[in-house]
Amino acid sequence: MKIIFNKSRGLGDTIEKITTVTGIKAVVDTVSKKDCGCNKRKEKLNKLFPYGSTETSSEQSLKDNSF
Repeated sequence: MKIIFNKSRGLGDTIEKITTVTGIKAVVDTVSKKDCGCNKRKEKLNKLFPYGSTETSSEQSLKDNSF
């Protein structure tokens, strides 16, 4: 079985990849009877520790709205 991953947007995506490959994610999904909050945690980590652009959101907003 080959797992194909998209490029990580931030730390949250990387942690999800690690937990998937090691089998931790499968165990949590099997054992957990309710939502564990993994997706919210992943998105929060991606926002706090993004990969790529080092521009702040306000700098990006100014660039997007330039004349």
